[in-house]
Amino acid sequence: MARRTDVTSREYKVMLTPSAFDGDDAAMRATVGRFWADVAAALEPLDIPTAGTFDEVKARRLIRFFDTDEHSLNSDKYIVREREDVNTGEREVTLKFRHPDRYVAADRSMAVADSAGASEAKTKFEEDVKPPFVSVFSFSTTAPLASGHVLEQLSDVADLFPGLAEELDEIPDVPLVLVSDFVAREVVLEGAQLLLGKRDIAAECALVVWYDEGEQDTTPVVVEFSFKYGDDQEDYRGSVARDAYEVLEVLQHGLGDWVDPNPRTKTTFVYG
Repeated sequence: MARRTDVTSREYKVMLTPSAFDGDDAAMRATVGRFWADVAAALEPLDIPTAGTFDEVKARRLIRFFDTDEHSLNSDKYIVREREDVNTGEREVTLKFRHPDRYVAADRSMAVADSAGASEAKTKFEEDVKPPFVSVFSFSTTAPLASGHVLEQLSDVADLFPGLAEELDEIPDVPLVLVSDFVAREVVLEGAQLLLGKRDIAAECALVVWYDEGEQDTTPVVVEFSFKYGDDQEDYRGSVARDAYEVLEVLQHGLGDWVDPNPRTKTTFVYG
């Protein structure tokens, strides 16, 4: 019997109202501070404390999604995403498979070809939770992209991730395109935490802000708040899960206009 693939991280995501975060970088980060104060106040009656602030800029990068013209990868529940650090120019590519059934999600090889820097690749099996309480299981591998390495054909992805060819009926010789001709300019803020399970577990929080790189508009197109906790052996206590569930309820119903009434995830926004 094959060993079960453990869920090493549970991440809860809520989409916020982009227009609330309009302004230059300083104004946006001041707004994030007000948002975090409102989260702390809303969670106080539940005795779920917050800690820290979003004072750490984890990343500033450009995000691109690639697929065929017919979006055949996304139709098969795969995404191919490239991240480029705006300061260093370093790039990485991620192949991700997502499915509501954890065992379907786990039943595939996500290994990287030895020639593609397998020793530096990172593979994760995670549970993503979004409102009202919908789980999607995500199996992904991220590997560095060498300078000058361009993803032009679907076969280029299969060369990096050989397991893709095992799952698809065939790898046609078709070009990859930039999905929706869209590039996101991403700012990732970290440093804040939620203390769950009687303060025993510090769930890491992140606030991700996307701007359209092709526009000069200071209004983001997507803003996402998330918090996550993890364990390599999937040892999750009920008290932590209950607190996380309560936090998700508060985020949905207790923060008023902060929460986007017509939410779209980052991937849904890109694919339209």
